[in-house]
This record gives sequence, C-alpha cells and structure tokens, in this order.
Amino acid sequence: MAAEPIRKAQPDCSLRLDSFDPALADVVASWVRDEHEARLLAPATRPPLTARRVLDWVGPGREPLSLWEPDVAGPIGYGELNVLHNRQREYWLGHLIVDPVHRGRGFGTWLTRLLLRRAFSRKNARRVTLVVVPENEPAIASYRAAGMRPDGHETHAFPASDDRIRLLRMVATRLP
Repeated sequence: MAAEPIRKAQPDCSLRLDSFDPALADVVASWVRDEHEARLLAPATRPPLTARRVLDWVGPGREPLSLWEPDVAGPIGYGELNVLHNRQREYWLGHLIVDPVHRGRGFGTWLTRLLLRRAFSRKNARRVTLVVVPENEPAIASYRAAGMRPDGHETHAFPASDDRIRLLRMVATRLP
C-alpha cells in the first residue's frame, strides 16, 4: 500500500468565506466530538453542543461565516467576526472551528487569516482580538501563523459550567 501525502491548504488556495447558512448549524455542532472540545470552543455554552446552541451564538453585531473549499461538498470551517467596540473599530473573532476531517492541514490558519482580512478590509478594523483557552495549543499555533500575537490574559466566569477560566487574549492590528 502506497503512502498518500496529507494535502495542506495552499498559500494561493481558493478558500472562501460565505455568510453562514443557519441550516448548517447541525453540521457545525457535529464537529465537536466531546465535552472537552465543547469547552475549548465555547466555554459559555452548556454541552452538548447542538444546532440550537450554535444558532444562539448569532445576534446583533455578530457576523457568522463559513469556510468553503472548492473540492469539498460542505463547509469545512466556521467562525464569527463580531463587533467589540464599534466606535473604536475593534472586533473579536469567536467560535473558530474546523471540521475534524480537515484539521491539521492549515485550514484553521486560513480561517483566521480570512476573518482578519475581512475585518481590516471590509470593516476598516483598527484592532481584532480573540480569547483562547491556553491549553488549546493547536488553535494558538493557527492564530499565530495567521498573524495574531499574545496580548495578555482575561479571566471569565462561565455559568454554563460554574467555571472561572483564565484565557489568553490574542490581537492583530494590521492585515495579515
């Protein structure tokens, strides 16, 4: 049996972000394989992650987007570009996730990079942040590769789990 190389997302790839179709909420929810992944993705959301709970993430000032690759029938990623401070042109990225079938191939970096490009080019953002559980090393590596840098820590209380979690804040202040 011949070895087959893992296909990485190419720098000149034709990935695209589209407005999220609420009919795909069950698909996004299915990408979370267990409670640990649910906590890493959405500590404020009570597990198990369901389509209804994914839809609850959407609201005013939030732009849910899906990541598409031309050779794949459905979306391969999901993330949000959300208003943090409109007057200061500050945004935050939320709920970034890649379909487990496509993880480890650079798509998380591309999802982050495309969200940042959208923030800076379409929204004229001055600053874009996100917070991440510090133990989520693959996500942190993706965010760094996309051009974000650590900027401090925030402690948040999450009633869904009765936890207080110290999160790493990452920031980008220019187009990647």
